[in-house]
Amino acid sequence: MRLALLALALTSTSALAQSQWIDDCGLVPPGSEPWPPVPTRPWEPTVGPNDPPVVARVREHVHRNGGLPTASYSLTGALAGKTVYLSPGHGFTWNASPLNAWQTQRGNTNSIVEDLVSAETLDQFLIPMLLNAGARVVPVRETDLTTAMAIVDDSDVGAGYSESGTGFSDSTIAGFGRPAGFPATPMDGSTNPFALAKNRLMTAASTDTASATYGATLPASGFYNVYVSYSAYSARVPDAHYVVRHSGGESHFRVNQRRHGGTWTLLGRFHFDASQPAQVVVHNDSAQAGNVSLDAVRFGGGMGFIDRGGGTSGRPRYEESARYQVQWAGAPTTVYAGTSTNAPSTDRTNDVRARSRFAAWVHETGEDALYLAWHTNASGVTPSTAVGTTTYVYGPNPPDGTYNFTGTAGSDRLAQLVHGEVINDFRATTGWNEPTWRDRGIDSAYFGELDPTENNEMPSVLVEMAFHDAVADANRIKEPRWRYVAARALAQGIIKYFAEKGGVTAQLFPEPPEQLSAVVQPSGQVRLRWSPSPTDAQGVRGQAPTSYRVYQSADGLGWDEGTDVTTTEVTLALVAGQARYFRVAGVNAGGESFPSATVAARAPLAGQERVLVINAYDRLEASIGWTETFPVSASLGNVLRILLPRMNDGALLDRWGEALDLNQVGFDSATVDALNAGAVSLSGYALVAWAHGRGHAGGAAPTASEQAGLKTFRASNRPLLFSGRAIPDTAFASEVLLASGSAGAGSRAVAGAGPLAGLTLALDDGTKGSYDWPLPDVAAPVSPAVSLGSYTSGSTGGAGTGAPGQVVYLGFAFEGIVGRPERAEVMRRLLEFLAPKDVLAPDGGVSLDAGTPDAGVAVQGPVLSYVGGGCSSAPGAAFAFALALALVVVGRRRR
Repeated sequence: MRLALLALALTSTSALAQSQWIDDCGLVPPGSEPWPPVPTRPWEPTVGPNDPPVVARVREHVHRNGGLPTASYSLTGALAGKTVYLSPGHGFTWNASPLNAWQTQRGNTNSIVEDLVSAETLDQFLIPMLLNAGARVVPVRETDLTTAMAIVDDSDVGAGYSESGTGFSDSTIAGFGRPAGFPATPMDGSTNPFALAKNRLMTAASTDTASATYGATLPASGFYNVYVSYSAYSARVPDAHYVVRHSGGESHFRVNQRRHGGTWTLLGRFHFDASQPAQVVVHNDSAQAGNVSLDAVRFGGGMGFIDRGGGTSGRPRYEESARYQVQWAGAPTTVYAGTSTNAPSTDRTNDVRARSRFAAWVHETGEDALYLAWHTNASGVTPSTAVGTTTYVYGPNPPDGTYNFTGTAGSDRLAQLVHGEVINDFRATTGWNEPTWRDRGIDSAYFGELDPTENNEMPSVLVEMAFHDAVADANRIKEPRWRYVAARALAQGIIKYFAEKGGVTAQLFPEPPEQLSAVVQPSGQVRLRWSPSPTDAQGVRGQAPTSYRVYQSADGLGWDEGTDVTTTEVTLALVAGQARYFRVAGVNAGGESFPSATVAARAPLAGQERVLVINAYDRLEASIGWTETFPVSASLGNVLRILLPRMNDGALLDRWGEALDLNQVGFDSATVDALNAGAVSLSGYALVAWAHGRGHAGGAAPTASEQAGLKTFRASNRPLLFSGRAIPDTAFASEVLLASGSAGAGSRAVAGAGPLAGLTLALDDGTKGSYDWPLPDVAAPVSPAVSLGSYTSGSTGGAGTGAPGQVVYLGFAFEGIVGRPERAEVMRRLLEFLAPKDVLAPDGGVSLDAGTPDAGVAVQGPVLSYVGGGCSSAPGAAFAFALALALVVVGRRRR
C-alpha cells in the first residue's frame, strides 16, 4: 500500500500513471470501469439464526497438532455462528509485461515483503485465534503452508475412493473435477474445476448403513489442512458425518451440506503419517431425511499450478495472490475478471476486486459476517521515517488523510473497535510495550477491497498495521511477538464488534497456560502441572480460563480430542513401556487459547532411575528467522521468513522423548519457566538433559540462576547432558560443561569422535522436521573432557565435548539431528557414556541388542554402561540396533 500523501498525486497524473497507482495501491476510483454484480451460486440459501453451522466438530473440542497453533471449527466460543472473511492482501502474481515473470505485488523493503508477511501472520496467528473463538473463517488466499497436496475425487474408484453399502447414485449438479492432465499439466487461467465433473449422492439413514472412503498416499509425513467439497442443495442433510483419520486417531465433524457448496470447505489441520493412508470417511447417518453429496477431499495446500503463459509460479500456493485462489475455489470468471479481459496482463488489477467479490460470492443471505483486510503500509519516501497504524473504511476520496465514510453499514463501528484494540495493545506494557506507538487514525479511501459496489453484504475494513519501508516499523513487523500481539488485537476487536452488535458482553479467549511439568509418580501415573493462563488489567490479554483442555499424544505429533479439567494439576495414566506427550490449552466462554509447549514422560522400568529433560529453548525472535534467497526473476533477493516450525514452535521435547523412549529410559520433563518457578527440581534425578536449542533471547546462555542450579546439580556427582548454545558464557561453559570455544561458527555436518566415533550426523536446516540451526557453536574440551566430534563442512571445529560419567556438551541441538535412528543411537551412546553403572538400567537388565555389543562397551540393559575405550568406528551395528528398536519397540511412529 502507499501512504496518503503520495496518493494525492493521483489527481495530477496521466492515465497511464493513474493505472499504475491503482495497480500498486489497490485503489479503484469512483467512475472506474464497472463490473457486473457478483453472481449467486447455483444453490444459495437464506440463513436463519437457528440454522446449523457449515462445519461443527462433533465433540466441540478444538484439535491440536504438533507444534503449530492450529484449530478446527467449534460450536462454542465468542464467535460461534459468525463468519470472518479474511484477506492477507497481496501475493505472487503473473507480471505479463514487461517482465514475463511471477512476482510479488510489493518489493523487498528492509528484508521483508508485505505479501509474505501478511500470509505468515494470518495463517500462523490470526486464523487459529478466530477458529479457536468459534468463527468460520473464509480466507481469500490459500492458508495451508504445506507445499504438498493430494486430492481424492469421487471419480477415483479403485484409486482412493470407495463406497460401502447401498443407496448411491450420481448427482445432476456439477462437482469438482481435475483439469485435463492435472497436476502434470498446469491449469489455465479460466478453467473452473468445480464445473468439470459430477459428484455422487448417498442416501441418508437414521443409523449408519453406508459410507464412502477417500484415501490418499501423502508424499511425506506432516501437517495438512483437510478440505472437502460437495454440491449444496435443499435435499442435502444439514449434518453430513465426516470422519478424519489421522495419526492422532479420529476426528468427527457434521457438515451442513445445504450451505457453502461448490467450493473447498476446511475441516481442520491434522498430522498424517506417510506410511499410512490419509483417510476421510463420510457416513450416511443423519437426524434428517435426505442425501449426502460425495465430491472431493483435498489434503494440503500444494504448489502453484496455474499457468498464465510462462509456466507456474514455482511458489507455494499460499504465497500466490487471491486471483488464483478465487479461481481454484470454484468462483466463475466474472468474480475475478468482471467484464474486462481475463488476459494475463490484467491479473494484478483484477486481484484487487477479486478479494472482496469472492467474499460476496461465498456469503449467504442472513449470514452474520464481516470482511477484514490486513496490510502493511509504505510512504514511498526514501529514507522513510513514517510509522504507525491506520485503519480504513470506504469513502469516495483517495487515501489523503480525510474521513468521508460511504461504505457498507457497520464498517465504521468495526473500524473503531479494531483500531482501538490495536493501538491499545501496541502501547500497553503487557502488549508490545511501546507507549509512543503512532496512532494515525481512521480514514476513508476508495480501496477496491472495501468498495460496496463489489461487496455490500458485510462490514469491511482495511488495516495498515505498520510501515514496511521504514526501518523502525520494519524491525517491529519482523518480530513474531509483534505479529502475535497484532493478530490477538484484531481478533479481540472482531469479538467486541459482534458482541456489541448482538447486545452481549464480549468474551475474550484466554492466553496459553505456562510452567508445564510432567512428573511420573510412584504409582506409575504422571502428574501434569501448569500455571494459570496470565491475565492483565490493561485490556491486552484475554480473560481468565474457566477450565483447561489437556491433550495427549503417542508421539507429540498427532493429538487426541482432549480432556477438560477445572484444575491446574491432573494425574493421568501412562501405558507401561511407552512415552506420552501432553499439551494444555485454556478454555472459557470466549474460546480456547493457543496450546502450551509440549511436555512428556515415561515411567521407568523396575529398579531404574529417571532422567529429567528441561526445555530451556524459549527464544522466538526475528533473529532466528529463515532468510530465503529468491530467484532473480522474483526481484526480491534475500527475504526474512517467519515460519514457526523452522524457528521454535514449542514442540522440542517430542524428539528428546522419542530418543529416550526408544532406549527404554524413564523420564520426566518440564519447561524452563516451570523449573525457575520451583515447580520442579533438578535434584533426585540420575541425569539432567538440558535442551537449550538456540538459546534464550538474543542467543543468551542459561541465566545466572539456571547456571547456579546446574552447577549445584553437577556438584551432587550426577551427570549433565547439555545441548545447544552455551558458549556465550565462557566461565559457565568451562567450569560446568568442561568446554571452551566460540559461538556460531560450526556447520550442519558432524563427524563423531570418542563415544560417537563412526557416526556421521546431518543437522536440520529447518526442512526436515526440526528448526533451522545455521551456525552451531564450536567447542573444545577442557580437561578431563574429550572431543565428541567435529564439524566437517564449511567452518570447522569441535562439535561437542564430554567427560565420562560427568558431562556432555553438544554445541548443536540434539533435536536437530536428522534421522530418527540416528537420534536414537546418539542418545544410546551418550547415556552409556554418562550413566553410572546400573543407574539407568533395570534390575537384571536384558539386552535389547540382538547382535554383538559395540567394541568398548558392556551390555548392562536397555541403556549400556560406558567402560572406556571409545565406541565402534563402524556404524553398522549401531544403526541396526536403532532400526530394530524403532520397528519392534515403537513401530507406531515415523519421522
